[in-house]
Amino acid sequence: MLVNSVLDDRVQLRRLLEPLNLHITEVASGLEAIETLQRATVDLVVTAIAIGEFDSWRLARFIRSGICRGGRTLPIIIVTRIWCERITEITARDFGINHLLAFEDRQRLPALVQSCLKSPTEGLGRRRVLVVEDHEDNARLVKKILQPRFDVELAGDGKSGLKAWQEGRHDLVLLDIMLPGMSGTTVLDRIMKINPGQPVVIMTAHGTMDVAKNLMVSGAADFVTKPFRADELRTVCELATRREDYIVSNAQVADRMDRLQQLRNLLGNIIDSMPSVLVGVDQSGYVTLWNQGAEQLSGITAAAAQGRPLDEVWPDFSEMDEVRLSLAEGDIRKRSTVPHQHGGKNCYCDITIYPLFESDVVGAVIRLDDVTERVLMEERIVQSEKMVSLGQLAAGMAHEVNNPLAGVLQNIQVVRNRLSEHLAANRAAAEAADLDMTSLSHYLQSRDVNTLLDAVMESGKRVAQLIENMLSFSRREDSSRISSDLAGLIDKSVELAASNFSLQRKFDFRFVEIQREYDKGLPLINCNPVQIQQVILNLLMNGAHAMEEKLQKLRATTSGVVDYQPRFVLRTRYANQTATIEIEDNGTGMNEETQRRVFEPFFTTKKVGEGTGLGLSICYFIITKNHRGTMRVDSVPNVGTKFSLDLPVKNDLSQSSVGSVLD
Repeated sequence: MLVNSVLDDRVQLRRLLEPLNLHITEVASGLEAIETLQRATVDLVVTAIAIGEFDSWRLARFIRSGICRGGRTLPIIIVTRIWCERITEITARDFGINHLLAFEDRQRLPALVQSCLKSPTEGLGRRRVLVVEDHEDNARLVKKILQPRFDVELAGDGKSGLKAWQEGRHDLVLLDIMLPGMSGTTVLDRIMKINPGQPVVIMTAHGTMDVAKNLMVSGAADFVTKPFRADELRTVCELATRREDYIVSNAQVADRMDRLQQLRNLLGNIIDSMPSVLVGVDQSGYVTLWNQGAEQLSGITAAAAQGRPLDEVWPDFSEMDEVRLSLAEGDIRKRSTVPHQHGGKNCYCDITIYPLFESDVVGAVIRLDDVTERVLMEERIVQSEKMVSLGQLAAGMAHEVNNPLAGVLQNIQVVRNRLSEHLAANRAAAEAADLDMTSLSHYLQSRDVNTLLDAVMESGKRVAQLIENMLSFSRREDSSRISSDLAGLIDKSVELAASNFSLQRKFDFRFVEIQREYDKGLPLINCNPVQIQQVILNLLMNGAHAMEEKLQKLRATTSGVVDYQPRFVLRTRYANQTATIEIEDNGTGMNEETQRRVFEPFFTTKKVGEGTGLGLSICYFIITKNHRGTMRVDSVPNVGTKFSLDLPVKNDLSQSSVGSVLD
C-alpha cells in the first residue's frame, strides 16, 4: 500500500516500484489507509509522514497494535520530505518503523521493499544493553527487568565485559564498580578513551555526592544506587540510551537553526540591498516586511513598523486603497510616476503591489522604485525640444524681420542723402520745384528732423544687432568648442536679456545699472559659446526677476520716492589657469535652504506657470558636465545674489558626448 497525499510524489514512487511487479494500492490519506487495512490484507506499507489528519505515527501505532489483518509485524517504510535527522529517526524507532528514507534518496526504495518482504521484522531491532555484573543473581534480575524493552547481554567481570563491548558496541553499558580482575572504573576509562559518546550507567552501592561527581567527570552518563527499584532502573536506562539522541538532535536542530538564521540574514541583506522600497503586509494590512529602503523613505525603523497597520505606520503612503484592492481581488496592481516628497524634494516612483498566495491571498508585497532621474531626464528632453523649437522660431522670425529692417535702414540713409543741400541732384530738383534748399535745411534743423532720423537709424542698428545675437544664439553649428571671448559673450547676453525681459515684463532693462569689471588679461577660452551664453542669459534673467520683485515690494511699502537702483556687476577674472565669470545682482537674495536646493531640477521659487525649475539645473549641468567647471552661489536675503562660474582655460576635451540638454 502506497500512502501519500501528494499526487506527484505518489506517481514518482509508483514508477520506482512498478518493475517489482507488485500489486500496489494507492491512497491519499491516513484514514483511507486505515479503511484499506480493515478490509484487505496488505504485505507492506510505504507512507509519508504528513498524510492528513491521521498522520503516519498514528497509522504505525494502529498497525503495531495487531488489530489489522497484516498483523503487528507488517513492515512500514517511511519516505518523507520532512527530514530532521536524529529526531525523525528516534520517532521512527519508537513507533516501530522498519526503515526511514529521505525522499531525495527514493532510488533506494525498491531494494528496501524487497528486503522487507523477505524479512518483515528487518529494521525493528531493539536497543542492545551490555550488563557487566559479577553477582549472577543481580545480573539475572537486571536482565529480567530490562528484557521487555532491550536485548540484554551479560558479562561476569571487567575484562570479559570490555571484550564484549569491543566486539558488540552496545547501545548501553550497565557497569558495576566492584568487579574482579578489572574494576568498573578501569573499564569505564577504557571505554571513554575509545568512544567518549558511549552511554555508560554505573551500578554502585556507594551513592554519595563525591562518588556521583567522580563518575560523571570520568564520563558516565548516569548512575543507579543499589539496591534499586525496577522502574528506577528502566528509567535510568531509557534516559541513558536516549542521551546521545538528545545531544545529536539538539546539535542538529541548533545547526539547522543556525543555517536558517544565516539564510534569513542573507535574504534580509539581499532585500535591504535592493534599490527598491519593499513593504510586506498581511491580509489585514499589518506590516510583515520593512526593508532599509522603506526605512530611508519613511524615516521609520523596521522594528517600529513590524506588526502595526500600514496606514498607521505610514499615513503619507497614498496607495492603501490599491493595497486593499490587491488583497481583495488577488491581482497585481501598478501605478507609474507617482509624485511624493522626500527630504523636502519632489520625487517620483513606480508602485507595484504583488499579492501573496498560499491556498488564498495571505498578504501582499509593495514595491516602490525611484524613477525621479528618469522623469527628470524626460522633462529635460521635453524642455530641450521646446528650446529647439523656440530657437528655430526665433531664427525664422529674425530672418523675416531682418530683410525689411535692412530696407528701412537703407531707405533712412537715402532720405538723409535726399535732404542734403550739398548734393547737386537735390539742388536741381529743389529749383525745379521752386524750393530753397537753404531754407529747407534751416527748417529741418529747427525741427530736429535730422536728430530724429539719427535716432531711427540708431534704433534700427540696435534691432539689427539684436537679430544678429538671436541668430548667433540659435545656430546649432555654433555648438562646437571654439576659442571664445568671455567678455563678448557676456555683452551679447546682456543685450538679449535686456530685450527679452523688457518685452516679457513691461520692465525697462535699461534702467538696470550695468557695472563691468573685466580682467583685461583674460585669454580666449576654449568653450561652447552657445552653451555659455545660455547660462549667462539665464542668470541675467533670474537676476532681473529678483530686482524687479524687490523694486515692486519697495514701491508697495514705501511712500514717496524709492531709493533703490537695480544693479548688475559683471566680472571676469583669471587665475591658476581658470577663468571665472561672476554675475552679481542686488535683488531679493536667497536664504540658506534655497541656496542648498537652487541647482535641483524642478526647484523654483517663482509662481506657478512662471518657471519650470529646470533653468539653473541645466546651467549647472552645462558648466560642470559639459565644461568640467564649477558653479557656485552666494546670497544674502534682501541684499543680493552672486553666481560664480569657473571654467578651465586649458580644456583640450573634444565636444562632450553628453552634449547640451538645450541644443
